[in-house]
Amino acid sequence: MMMKAFLLIVFATLFSLSLYAQGAKTASLTDEDKIYTTPVEVMPQYRDGDESLYFRLEHIRYIFEDRMKNIQGKVLVMFVVEKDGSISNVKMVHGLTEKQDNEVIRVVTNLRHWKPGMQDGKPVRVQMAIPIDFKLVKS
Repeated sequence: MMMKAFLLIVFATLFSLSLYAQGAKTASLTDEDKIYTTPVEVMPQYRDGDESLYFRLEHIRYIFEDRMKNIQGKVLVMFVVEKDGSISNVKMVHGLTEKQDNEVIRVVTNLRHWKPGMQDGKPVRVQMAIPIDFKLVKS
């Protein structure tokens, strides 16, 4: 029951706060290496669609120790979708605990199947972020 409630919260959070990106990183990078942090013409999309992405995110375990200590909150994980649709530079912007953060990073790192972002008809590197809410629900 708690897992279903947790997954419902994850879905609701992801649905309402959808993936986002922000402004170009640094001017010193070549166009080949540039990481876009503002929206591009075509934003990256998970290759099998949002439902498949949500299904993958269901594999994020809510660490038992954290649940027992009533540790709750929202985490924000950031990553880059590369030109080939792979993921790189996965890091926590705002986390909960080291163990929970490592679990989130593990799952997001394995989200390899993306359609890359496009700018001027060419694939580009785009920084993305996913918010995930870890909340205990009384049953």
